[in-house]
Amino acid sequence: MIHAAEVGKAGEHARLRTLESVWIQGKLRMWGRWSYIGGGSAGNMFNQLLASKTVSKTAINEALRRMKKAGISKPELEVFLREMLNGKNKSSLAFCSDEEGLKIDGVISAVLTSKGHDGLVGVLAQRYRWRKSKRQMSEELQEQHPDWSYMTCRRRIDIWLSLAESMLYTSMCDTFNTNSERFYLQSEPEDV
Repeated sequence: MIHAAEVGKAGEHARLRTLESVWIQGKLRMWGRWSYIGGGSAGNMFNQLLASKTVSKTAINEALRRMKKAGISKPELEVFLREMLNGKNKSSLAFCSDEEGLKIDGVISAVLTSKGHDGLVGVLAQRYRWRKSKRQMSEELQEQHPDWSYMTCRRRIDIWLSLAESMLYTSMCDTFNTNSERFYLQSEPEDV
């Protein structure tokens, strides 16, 4: 099987290589699911239930008690469980522990929020927390700016997501102790 080494078009800036892009998007998907359920306060209980081979009545009652305490509404829980059941790719990579979720949240806060890039945080939240497609995001942007074409809106969404992912990549690698030396932008020469 042949895998592309790059994503995007030649000459584009702030684009990660394919594997780095897939890695950071996986981390952001995990963060999105973690932060969606009860604002991140109850995500770990699902990991505990999924990790156990048998689910006891006591464990279910404890999970229900914690959800009620966290303020999770029944419709919100139903949507999450329906998405989980209907998901085509069931993987442990779809979920993260509270510790991992807090690490990812900390990186996003340190790299984007603290430096005033709230718009990029909003785009990430729409894509990964609220699970909107790029098409939905582009259509909403076009509603806000009717003088822009759909393709302009689509390109802006693509660029904003790519920029946010590129900005987060090195810090995320450092936080999760992975090889951040792999990172480079396409405009930079790669040392051989």
